[in-house]
Amino acid sequence: MRRVNIQAAFLGEGGESDSGDEEGLALAVRGGEIVLVVPAGTPETRAVESASTLRGSLRLESGRVLTFEIHDGAVGAFFEDEPVELFDRREATPADGLSSVSARPAHRQTFGGAEALHGAAATARDVMTITVVSVTAQDSVDEAARLLTFHGLSGLPVCEGRRVVGVVSEADLIGKSGATVGEVMTAPAVTVAETTGLEQVAEKLTQQRIRRLPVVDASGNLVGVVSRGDVLRWAASRVPQATGPS
Repeated sequence: MRRVNIQAAFLGEGGESDSGDEEGLALAVRGGEIVLVVPAGTPETRAVESASTLRGSLRLESGRVLTFEIHDGAVGAFFEDEPVELFDRREATPADGLSSVSARPAHRQTFGGAEALHGAAATARDVMTITVVSVTAQDSVDEAARLLTFHGLSGLPVCEGRRVVGVVSEADLIGKSGATVGEVMTAPAVTVAETTGLEQVAEKLTQQRIRRLPVVDASGNLVGVVSRGDVLRWAASRVPQATGPS
C-alpha cells in the first residue's frame, strides 16, 4: 500500500502524497489498483474504516475494464464497464478525461460532435455495458423503484427470461398507476441490435429522446445496454493526438 496525491490518484497519475486534508492510499490488487480516500495521516490499519471514497479500475478476464467509485453514506455507487482498448486510449491521453475540465491543451482538435460518428465502424457491442440491471413484468413497482434509485438509473429493461419485452422508466413509475412492472412498463421496448453502427445508435437515442437502449442479439435476447454517455465517450476518444510546433 502506498500513499498518493488525491488529484493524481483521481486522474490516474499516481503521484506521491503531498500535504492536504485528505490523501489516497493505493492498494494493488489482481487486475488493477484500488484507491481509498482517507484523512491525511490515517494509519494503514484504519484505512478501510476511515475511507470516505473508494475508487478503482479492474481489468477483467473478459477483456473489459470495470471502473467504480463508491462514496461513504451514498445510496448508490458509480460503475462503468468498457472495452480495455477504450480504457487504455483514455489513460494514455489524460487530457480527454478529468484533467480536461479545467485545462484545454493548445493545438488540440475537437471531436466535432456528431461528425465523429459518420461512417464509424464501431458498433453497439463495442461500447455497451454488459453488466445490466433488469426486472421482470411480475416484479413490483416498489422493486423497480428501489433498483432505479440504488443504481442511479433512469430506466430498466423488462425481460422474460433473456428476451426484452419492455422498459420501465422513472416516468413510467411516477406517471402511471399499477402494482407490477408489467402494468406500468412501456412496451414494446425500443431496442438496438448489437451489430448496429454507432451513428445509427446515436440517431435512435436522440430521435426517440431516450438516454439508454437495451442491446439485443439476433434472437432478441438482452446482451447489454448502450447509453448516450457510452456513445459520447467513444466519439470524444476519436480526437487526433495534438502535435507540437514543427
